[in-house]
Amino acid sequence: MSYRFFISRLPLGESRWEWHIGKELFTQIGANYYGVEDLAVQVRVTTSKDHQHLRLRLELQGWIEVLCDRGLEPIRLPIQTSHEQIYGWDEYYLPPDNTEEFFVIGPREDTIDLAQSLYDYIGLAIPRRRVRPSCPDHICPSHVWAYLQES
Repeated sequence: MSYRFFISRLPLGESRWEWHIGKELFTQIGANYYGVEDLAVQVRVTTSKDHQHLRLRLELQGWIEVLCDRGLEPIRLPIQTSHEQIYGWDEYYLPPDNTEEFFVIGPREDTIDLAQSLYDYIGLAIPRRRVRPSCPDHICPSHVWAYLQES
């Protein structure tokens, strides 16, 4: 699946579209440094284009499956995040705060590929502790229970 679009084909003003992301994103990137076993993420992209800038707002929501830090069994964790990117035709843009990423587009560039950005945003949304909120519970293996009772 392609996560790219052509700037010249975007109309001025707002545009919106959605993508569903699965494991094919990791195949396309050629890496899985985050240890994701499976995922289902819905991406909503809102673009706002004027004569000087293209502003993208990306909202990601869904779940990922990773190995539990305690029992090493697969668990599903929800993820939800949003990011803004601004593309400019000149390098003279000062973002109002540090919540945006700014990229300069060359005069011959017409394609923006979001695959790497989506991969990175999913990685950033993964909780640092990969444990279910209800852990320990009846789903945890017996060796996890024994370890947690000792400590």
